[in-house]
Amino acid sequence: MTLNKDLFLSQLDDAMIEALRHVHVNVPWKLFPDYLQVVLDLRINIEIGIEGDQLDGTPRSMFQSTAEKLHRNGCGITLHGPFWDLSPGSSDRLVRQASQFRYHQLFDLVEIFEPIQVVCHTGYDPNHHGNDHRFYLDRSLAVWEPIAGRAETYGVPLLFENVWEQGPELHRDLFGRLNGHHFGFCLDVGHQHTFSNTSLGTWIAALGDFLKEVHMHDNDGLGDDHLPVGQGTIDFGSLFRLLHERSIKPVLTLEPHREEHFAESLAGLVKVMHLE
Repeated sequence: MTLNKDLFLSQLDDAMIEALRHVHVNVPWKLFPDYLQVVLDLRINIEIGIEGDQLDGTPRSMFQSTAEKLHRNGCGITLHGPFWDLSPGSSDRLVRQASQFRYHQLFDLVEIFEPIQVVCHTGYDPNHHGNDHRFYLDRSLAVWEPIAGRAETYGVPLLFENVWEQGPELHRDLFGRLNGHHFGFCLDVGHQHTFSNTSLGTWIAALGDFLKEVHMHDNDGLGDDHLPVGQGTIDFGSLFRLLHERSIKPVLTLEPHREEHFAESLAGLVKVMHLE
């Protein structure tokens, strides 16, 4: 069912609408038919989440027409690549090949959407791959190097997001071994708060020079709940102080997983960024 636009807009006050100017909002491609008109009307900057079956099944013309509408309305765009079951550092050669194929499909869309940057996951899970990430990283480099090369060619940064990584070491090692300059780090504070045993300050100290995007959602530290900003136990005040101290100005991206969480996240963002 298509979104009730009037009801949706009635939940937003002037401060929330002003907050939209400061962020991107994740919109999965599969939900675009429901939300595209609201995105266009409010000129929402978006992060488009694209999954593997959509890369296979969506006509290029549909991607093209959507991109034209977004650009015509002045909507900034970032892309979030597929990640389910992808493992660029897998011990299985065919899994690595399938992962790289998906990333190439994703970068085929860069010329269409002209995104500010592209976000991918490393696919590393210490519970599955072990606490020593070196072998995983060694295998993944052959997958990432040509993708990073395409990022360099397009002049669009390829960002690596933290998920299950316990600390920043894998990302630091990866950045030290990739060629070029068009890559960086996407800090997901919800993942860091739930899955990492390393403090937020340590992550930012280690990767601040590469930090180009922050995914904003909340939780209580026990699960990746994607709650609205301010409804969990993440210290967003400390986050913004750390960014300010290092003069880092990343793209901020809200990732609501429920429709009602969109307005609630904006309200929380207004408070933590002092936008009242």
